[in-house]
Amino acid sequence: MGCCKSRNILFFVLVLQLLLVVERLVFDFLGFMWAPIICNFIHIAFVIVGIFGAHQYRSPYVITYSVWNLLWFGINLTIIALYLEIGMITHKDDWLSLKTNHKSWWANNGFGCGSSSSNSTSSSIMSPDGCIVKYEFVESIQCGTECILAFIGFWLGCWFVRTYHEDDDHFDYIGGFDSYSAYHPPTKSSRMQMQPIAS
Repeated sequence: MGCCKSRNILFFVLVLQLLLVVERLVFDFLGFMWAPIICNFIHIAFVIVGIFGAHQYRSPYVITYSVWNLLWFGINLTIIALYLEIGMITHKDDWLSLKTNHKSWWANNGFGCGSSSSNSTSSSIMSPDGCIVKYEFVESIQCGTECILAFIGFWLGCWFVRTYHEDDDHFDYIGGFDSYSAYHPPTKSSRMQMQPIAS
């Protein structure tokens, strides 16, 4: 019973992670943010591995998903540090677009943003003016949400594996789920009984 409960909660978190990473992937494609795009595709692959592992009760796959969530947590913390300029490296160093001089889609298309320059020769030259929420905060909020889900996914994966192994200890491989049937053969409905041949 505990395994099914943890499995359902894990499925919910997995589907939520999948939806959020696809949403994030779309906006990263619009802004040509190549490093996050690569990481998002890898994350999608590991979420699919987690879905398969939870569906098939395969502990190694769920453990792989859980370990990836720790790495995903670290990647998103790094992106938050880049956008909020915590440390020496910032998003202005252009690491997230792999030195292609592109900015986040949210930089020019955010909530209430207008362009301060009428000459729009390059999207990297335009600076947003009057945004309700700065794009650095929008990207950080997205990464923060991914961090929360990665943390929850890690612990749910561990809980699922632990619960599954506890439920699995009661399974009798010889006779099925009923331990009584392992010691007493089932009664035959046929009238013909098999007898050993005496030599």
